[in-house]
Amino acid sequence: MEDNNPDGGQLIDQFALEDRLSKIRSQINSKLENQKHHAVILAAVEENIDEQKNEKTAVAYFVSFLSLLEQAISGDDIVDKDLAVTAAYFLDIVLPFTPRPLLKSKFGDILTKLAPALTHPDSDAPLIRSTIGALESLLLSQDYQQWASNGNVAPKRAFVGLLELSFDGRPKVRRRAQEAVHNVLTNPPTSPSPLHVAAPLAADITLNKLLVLVDESKKNKKKVLKDLNTQIIHCLQLIASITTANTWPPAQIEALCDILLEVSRTSDQYLLTSAFSAFEGLFSSMSNSIDVDKFVKVLDIIFDLKPSINDTHLAGAWLAVIAKALESFASLAPELCLQKFKTFVPVISSFLGSENKGIYLSASQCLIAIITHTVPDKFLLQPTAENGVTAEIYELVDDTIEYLGEFSKKELLSIKYQRATKEILEFLTAAVYKFRSRGNPDLLEILEIVGQWRTTEAESFPHNKEAEDLIAAFISSVGPEAVLSVLPLNLTTESDGRAWLLPLLRDNVRFAELNYYKTQIVPLVDFFKGKIESSQHKESMLNKIFQTIIDQIWSLLPHFCDLPKDLRSAFDNEYATFLAGTMYSQVDLRVPICHGLRLLAESNIAYSEGAMADDMLMQQELSIEDSKLNVQYLSGVASNLLSVLFNVFSSTIPEARNYILETIDVYLQIIPKDDLTNTFNKVCGLFKNALDEEAQAPQNKSKAQQRDIPKLSITMMDLIVAMAKYVPSSSHNALFAIFAQTVNTGDVLLQKRAYRIITRLGDTEEGKAKIGSFIGEITKVLLETTEVTQPSARAVRLSAINLVLEILPATDLYFIPAIVQEIIMSTKDVNEKSRELAYQILITMGQKMNEGGEIDSSKIPGFGGESTVSPASLNEYFTMVSAGLAAQTPYMISATITALSCLIFEFKNELSQEVLVDISSTVELFLTHGSREIAKAAIGFVKVEVLSLPEDLVRANLKELLEKLMKWSHEHKGHFKSKVKHILERLVRKYGIEEVEQAIPEDDKKLIANIRKSRNKAKKKQEEGALADASAQAQPAPGDKKFMSALEEALYDSEESDDDNDEDDSKPQGKRVKQQNKQFIMESGDSPLNLLDRQALAQITSSRPKQNKYNVKEKVTEFKTNNKGKIVFSENNEDPLAEKGSGIDAYLDAVKQQPVRGQRNKLKFKRGKKAEDEEAWSDDDQPKQTLKFKSKVASNSRISKHLLKNNNKFKARKKL
Repeated sequence: MEDNNPDGGQLIDQFALEDRLSKIRSQINSKLENQKHHAVILAAVEENIDEQKNEKTAVAYFVSFLSLLEQAISGDDIVDKDLAVTAAYFLDIVLPFTPRPLLKSKFGDILTKLAPALTHPDSDAPLIRSTIGALESLLLSQDYQQWASNGNVAPKRAFVGLLELSFDGRPKVRRRAQEAVHNVLTNPPTSPSPLHVAAPLAADITLNKLLVLVDESKKNKKKVLKDLNTQIIHCLQLIASITTANTWPPAQIEALCDILLEVSRTSDQYLLTSAFSAFEGLFSSMSNSIDVDKFVKVLDIIFDLKPSINDTHLAGAWLAVIAKALESFASLAPELCLQKFKTFVPVISSFLGSENKGIYLSASQCLIAIITHTVPDKFLLQPTAENGVTAEIYELVDDTIEYLGEFSKKELLSIKYQRATKEILEFLTAAVYKFRSRGNPDLLEILEIVGQWRTTEAESFPHNKEAEDLIAAFISSVGPEAVLSVLPLNLTTESDGRAWLLPLLRDNVRFAELNYYKTQIVPLVDFFKGKIESSQHKESMLNKIFQTIIDQIWSLLPHFCDLPKDLRSAFDNEYATFLAGTMYSQVDLRVPICHGLRLLAESNIAYSEGAMADDMLMQQELSIEDSKLNVQYLSGVASNLLSVLFNVFSSTIPEARNYILETIDVYLQIIPKDDLTNTFNKVCGLFKNALDEEAQAPQNKSKAQQRDIPKLSITMMDLIVAMAKYVPSSSHNALFAIFAQTVNTGDVLLQKRAYRIITRLGDTEEGKAKIGSFIGEITKVLLETTEVTQPSARAVRLSAINLVLEILPATDLYFIPAIVQEIIMSTKDVNEKSRELAYQILITMGQKMNEGGEIDSSKIPGFGGESTVSPASLNEYFTMVSAGLAAQTPYMISATITALSCLIFEFKNELSQEVLVDISSTVELFLTHGSREIAKAAIGFVKVEVLSLPEDLVRANLKELLEKLMKWSHEHKGHFKSKVKHILERLVRKYGIEEVEQAIPEDDKKLIANIRKSRNKAKKKQEEGALADASAQAQPAPGDKKFMSALEEALYDSEESDDDNDEDDSKPQGKRVKQQNKQFIMESGDSPLNLLDRQALAQITSSRPKQNKYNVKEKVTEFKTNNKGKIVFSENNEDPLAEKGSGIDAYLDAVKQQPVRGQRNKLKFKRGKKAEDEEAWSDDDQPKQTLKFKSKVASNSRISKHLLKNNNKFKARKKL
């Protein structure tokens, strides 16, 4: 820090030191003893410095804390351990700011005073860590001459101490020492050598230590092996610290690689990870161009250490190291690495012939990593100065690809590596994806071989999936033209057909030539159509196959339209006319054609806007300028395409129009403004004519309506809504006129679309500005259409109102009081979306009013008072909303209370305490109202009040609040009782159970007692079953709820169930158990339920399963058993069936117990012990079950209907 500052850090460094010390001074009152102790010692030292009238410089602090350390450690004893830790802590802070000349000249004295803290056996980890930091700063201050000296008190001797501490068993000490070693080696003193003077010393000590530990691990038993492995890991961590500093001596690289590969033989994953970390440190350290020769030497050493291809221990580790080494080498010298491609690929590929699956799998992964990371994407570009690629590099890449193709054909795909065919195909797939179009034609011979394997299905090729993945890679990379030139479809010839290629083409074609599809693939459709038409059996299986091929061919169209290279030449008027005619004539082909037209424009728009700007190879084949020309070309034909799409849209049923509308939307983005205006005017004319015709003949249904096609006016309105976002500002007047005309109609479909015009315009800034210019007319129309709006159009209307409110200027705030009643009532709408929008609009209104402005009451429709202009404010807004509390209907009052709950929750911090008190006291009066609807809303408000308002405000009114609230504590309907109880629990949690008990009425204190008992039980249960609770938290509780907003969570969240089974603790325990939810496991047979089975959840039921009619234990065994239940075999040859009688007796018994007809012609069987006396008769039905229906709703439930559908009869308790 002080190199650039001759004053020893008296300027910037002094401020940095003061900043660190000021943080410690602020901890003088800390509750942590160590922090407080540091602050106290610092204050004492600074007081001492002030007494001596010295400046508080780094030198003064350094001398003071060094003397404190000397006092704390006297001789061989640590007199005051806390003082020693604190002194070392401050020395670690101060030494980096101390002048280096002082640290150089007093090195011996300082080291002598620091050494006891490191070497004393009673030194704790905090003391050693701080001392290591101080020693690090001391060593960084020494110059080359001092490092070169070999005395007892020399930097090298201190550095050896750091190395020894790097093997310490305490993790924090070891890590701090290794960091210090790394920092010292990373910052060598000025010298002729780039390496640090102590680097050979560090490498020698570490390497010898590792060799000794590895030798001991080979000799010792398994019990000692664990400790040795731990020590080896510590040593490897130190090696990683040294290698990442780029200071490992070149002469010792071979020995290091040898021992690291030896360590990699182990099956211990931690050892293996540490060895790889050391390798990665060695590779990552060589990041400069001067390290290329050193890296080549390392690679040669590693390749010389190549193990046997069947070495299960070392082969996998060696391959992983090779992959990492080549990846690092490619980032340092990519051209040189590519030149060695022909050298290392055969060496690594030899492991593919291993008999061990793990080894040849590792070899394939190594090859994939090499092919992916060692060839820079820039090298695949054309040789130009702009691309930074020379002709030599271009030729080198060509030679590499050609070599890979030849090597794969002759070696990898031969019978020699048959065992690893799957892995080889995966490697070739990665290579094709890497080289992309540069792989054509050098890699096409691989495609021909693999394609032949896939085509010849008679040989049962086991790797069809990998073969198809490789073919798919070729389709995506080199294009379908090259693939089909090698593997033709052969659908019209007698050769082996490749219809299986059609799905691969569909899923992988992109950035291809549209003309190839138009001229080579589409004609196949006519061929198969002719086959179908000439067939005599139209429903034959062969015709179905032909039709499937036709469908697959048409499914290729959207993918050939995804950024085609030849759009302007292939997509001419003739082909566009062909597609338009096909859409008119064949309804089932509208989907692929519309998707193709949409992708044709979408892909070029996205590409021209820089969606794939980082893909230089693609930009080389299709520049951004070409894509802009493609968009310009499509905009020229967009008008004609939109006309066709409009016609197709009009003749399609509403359920199947969405994909057509998406295509229309894309071409509306690129159509010229003049053409868009003309198209819009035509649609508006058709819309007006349709409205006139429908007004003249409203009762007569047209043929189109009889075919489920909506009225023409609805269709045109859909198109107007789609164009609203894109039409120029000159057409906005017509849009607003259509909105004003259609929003008053009684047709709900037209109403919805009218409001969507406003929301659609709001998608663009220009549209919002236009809405702002027409804001007066729009608000007037919205106010006039309040009563005529259909319920199903309410949500769309609210969306439009919300947008208008966001744009509403401060001079038109009269719209808020005029519309607020409708919004309040919408909070209780049956449609959830309408309710959510109503809450959002209420909040938006509050924000607008809070921003300020003027409210002209003369503009409010129906305002009977004197016209005044009042300032807008949040208090005024709450006054408007609160006016709904004076309504005559419970519906409006409850809606107003709900709206106030939402607003209080949102604006509680902006309102004054007086306003909050007034609103709360007013709403609380409705708790005594007789209407359940109003009381339910008031209880919800109380819950919001308890949760969100200030504690003092609620506490002041707690007694009155509880007196009114407890009226509903005995009401079970509508969950009133559970809601009240939950509010009480919130109050108890917030204010304490004693305060709530004092405020609650005397008659209801039993509920508080119940809450106290429940809390105690829950606490006790939690303490006893903490372990079980921890495991249960891994799965979501069945009662977990998710809420759309914080308001809903406050209103509806409850931690208690709605059951009232804990109301009275005097209830019998049996009844309480019956009311609790239980779950049962249904077992079938003698096998227990397998909880790991995916179908195990189907065996869990909430109702008790029926017991098996016959108990296994009651079955009479056919064999004799002893008293222990073991089978006893008789030594004499007795016939065990001798006592059973003859077969005739069995037949007579069966006839004797045959069923007879009883009442209502039902069968009866003899059962029980009295069956022989013909007295025990029973019906053939199931055992009697009594089903109790709690209400009529239960009898109409799906379960009961299902049972009745299956003819299950339910009997009454008594028989007449």
